[in-house]
Amino acid sequence: MLKVVIDTSVFVAGTLSQNPESSSFQLLERWKQGLFILVTSPQLIRELVIVLRRRGIAGTVIEELIEIISLIALRIPGVYEATMLDDIDPNDNKFIAAAYEAKADFVISLDSDLLNLKYSHGTQIITPAAFLEYLGD
Repeated sequence: MLKVVIDTSVFVAGTLSQNPESSSFQLLERWKQGLFILVTSPQLIRELVIVLRRRGIAGTVIEELIEIISLIALRIPGVYEATMLDDIDPNDNKFIAAAYEAKADFVISLDSDLLNLKYSHGTQIITPAAFLEYLGD
């Protein structure tokens, strides 16, 4: 099964979306349906909670999302975060590091810095829409 790292930007867009047809919303639904394995690390969870709080997402929604992640995601230790794997925004390195550590197939992002890489250490970096197309949706 495909292993996927989802950038915080996609989680935020999917959580805030009022449109169930949006790519980010649909991507999160496909993950919850078990069509791919979400890869996460302590660093990614920490950033997700901070950003969702900053964006005004209700605490109960955040808790529910984190509970789902803890139940069905592949949790890795996050040991590679300290090593810069690519010449990118240091805040984005944690996504590349998680993908490298888990040998993920994809990083899904809306961040142009990440998307401009296209590939990193064998992992393809694409948008939610492109990933849904890859899945055949």
